[in-house]
Amino acid sequence: MQDPISNNRIALLDEHTANRIAAGEVIERPASVVKELVENSIDSGATMISVSLEEGGKELIKVTDNGRGMSREDAVLALQRHATSKIRDAEDLGAISTLGFRGEALPSIASVSVVELLTKFENSPDATKLEVEAGTITNLETVGAGQGTSISVRKLFFNTPARLKFLKTAQTELNHITELVGRFAMAYPSIHFRLTHGSRETLTSSATGKAINSITQVLGKDIAKQLAPISFETPAMRVSGYVSNPALTRINRSSQVFFVNGRPVRSRTMTHAVDQAYRGLLQHGRYPVVVIFVEVNPELVDVNVHPSKAEVKFSSENEIHSAIHRAVNSTLMSGAAAPTITDTPHRPSTPLRLTPDSPVQPAPQQAGLPGADMDVAAFQEALAQRRAQAIDSDPFVWERGAGVPVEDSPVPEADTDAVRTVGLSGIKIIGQAHNTYIIAQCDDGVLLIDQHVAHERVLLDRMLEAKEDNPPAIQGLVIPVTLSLSAKESAIVEKRLEQLKQSGFHLEPFGTNTYVIRGVPASIKTGDAEAVLRDMISELVDISMTKHILVRADQVLITASCKMAVKAGDPLSREEIEQLISDLLKCKNPFTCPHGRPIIISLSNWELDRKFRRA
Repeated sequence: MQDPISNNRIALLDEHTANRIAAGEVIERPASVVKELVENSIDSGATMISVSLEEGGKELIKVTDNGRGMSREDAVLALQRHATSKIRDAEDLGAISTLGFRGEALPSIASVSVVELLTKFENSPDATKLEVEAGTITNLETVGAGQGTSISVRKLFFNTPARLKFLKTAQTELNHITELVGRFAMAYPSIHFRLTHGSRETLTSSATGKAINSITQVLGKDIAKQLAPISFETPAMRVSGYVSNPALTRINRSSQVFFVNGRPVRSRTMTHAVDQAYRGLLQHGRYPVVVIFVEVNPELVDVNVHPSKAEVKFSSENEIHSAIHRAVNSTLMSGAAAPTITDTPHRPSTPLRLTPDSPVQPAPQQAGLPGADMDVAAFQEALAQRRAQAIDSDPFVWERGAGVPVEDSPVPEADTDAVRTVGLSGIKIIGQAHNTYIIAQCDDGVLLIDQHVAHERVLLDRMLEAKEDNPPAIQGLVIPVTLSLSAKESAIVEKRLEQLKQSGFHLEPFGTNTYVIRGVPASIKTGDAEAVLRDMISELVDISMTKHILVRADQVLITASCKMAVKAGDPLSREEIEQLISDLLKCKNPFTCPHGRPIIISLSNWELDRKFRRA
């Protein structure tokens, strides 16, 4: 007699499958492995932590420390799910004082890789060596070794191909790990951290016990010297750290780092408090450099709200917000973070030069110039030749034959058809609107030209045409400038030195994460060059991190042209406007900027008449 068909559909998963599911929650990429292992090393009381990588951690991650180590029994037990030395019962979850506590890291890592664990407990005569493959212990023996723990993780995700195919390039994975280890170094200045990739030392921090020294080694001395300390304390918490003067800003929040009880975290409450403190001091879209440490009673913060413990939740968000705001605001208002006379503001006080050789000199003003005709014969002829090929001629903006932008940024396609419907004879420059748009009239209508994107297109074409026999115009520096970078910034610059030179910046390596600027583009003022270059590097790093690939070679030139172009809001003389339009005429595609935005927008006489009901 056959058994009746069971209606039960829920089953308990086996231990191996459960571990692989946990690995998917906790272990996303090599940086996740490094995070878990380094946290355990810190919790073990280590004063020296070394991280060694091969192929960005995809082939090998090795974390070695001189902490307390583990006994033979603990080493075996540590590979079991929910086995931990950090807590004992559910009540302990209400006051977490360690970095790692869930007991999922090692078994999750071991279930998707090949692991070798070598550990020696303090005062123990022998060490334990344990080898694991895909969650199964394959070897356990007693060996000789120094105190501490060394864990090697090889072939990450070798048995989960779906995970493996989502890993990015070695450089991208290295960037994530470098950023992570740098943050731990800033949070624990008494611990000596060392990160190596292959045979190259990527990051090191000396254990001086002073946070500013670790910040200097991670972010670079050029940034560190423009930071001012902050401090504020209440009975329940203490806020400390460093913030930049308003002249030192970045185009994104990548240089804003927050720690809660030594844990690097993301928090909207904390970022909003900083934004409010700097309110009215920064240009729109600019962000200060901040490194802020919050020490709070563990009972007032929940660190268990995110699988990778990257976010926290405070029992009193308002109190945290108020403490950070007061700490930052007090320093800013006291003048401690005020820029010195040697600092360079982000925005030059005068427009960037439009020609690579020398600034445009104003010509004597003539009567009736506001309506004076321009010599546009060449302009009309060139436009007529290029209208049909405007889209196909620009490989950086348009896919050939597809007619859609290569870049995935949400920008409108250029309305080139609208330009074709208006003749360009009899052009007269009317002036600027809001110091942003050039207004001109022609026989067939009115033209609006975005000065920033027009200059951006001119500069990019000029860079693309730069060859060995036709190098870009570079002005050499009598006194070279030393550029101190963070590890992730240095990694991008090292790979794209040739493109930076093509854009006009002549850099030479000068030690670990340091470069010497020997020449800058002739199209910008020497005093503004370093600020422009730093903005370029910051954006290139952000693009690399966002798209998970090393930034493309052409993107360096696109970014350079954007940063060096005149800005919206920059007043231009009539001669500068005429020079800009003349240069735009010589471009292969004068209709769209490198990002696909329109340069020229037209309004025909017929449309004007229709709008005013004259038609």
